[in-house]
Amino acid sequence: MNAIELPESWRARAVVVRGEGAEHELPKRERERLLSRGAAALLPDAPWISYSHSEAYGAAAKDVAPIGIDVQVVREISERVAHLFLTDAETEVMSRCSVAHRLLHFWCAKEAEWKRRGGATVTLKRTPVALIEERADGLRFDVVETVAIDDVIVALTRALTLSTS
Repeated sequence: MNAIELPESWRARAVVVRGEGAEHELPKRERERLLSRGAAALLPDAPWISYSHSEAYGAAAKDVAPIGIDVQVVREISERVAHLFLTDAETEVMSRCSVAHRLLHFWCAKEAEWKRRGGATVTLKRTPVALIEERADGLRFDVVETVAIDDVIVALTRALTLSTS
């Protein structure tokens, strides 16, 4: 497994690895588990953890508060399916984005936020994200950020501040 380089601000909380060895010989579910758990082993212990996988990639995120991560190998997806997981307002915002593979960025963002919420929303469509900023390599939402690295898009929920009162 080789770790891919994530944004500096993510590195204490998240790791994405690419499998490049014997794990390719394993059945799909075992390979996915091995890669995501291998990524988690590279992070310091924390009470909250999230896992993700896509093809040859595994990802994990850990934090002191609920956290969510998603990794997706870049592929073409018809934007006609946006209505399945985006609200009409989110679809309108997405349609104005110029980042490559914009639909996958929105998918990853919603998936990571859904995981941070512990699957509490019934569907991704009911998992809100509000776009704040578009960058050349990703999107920043109110609760999550995405970045395109090599042939994957990764989303990580933003650090939450825990109240001590």
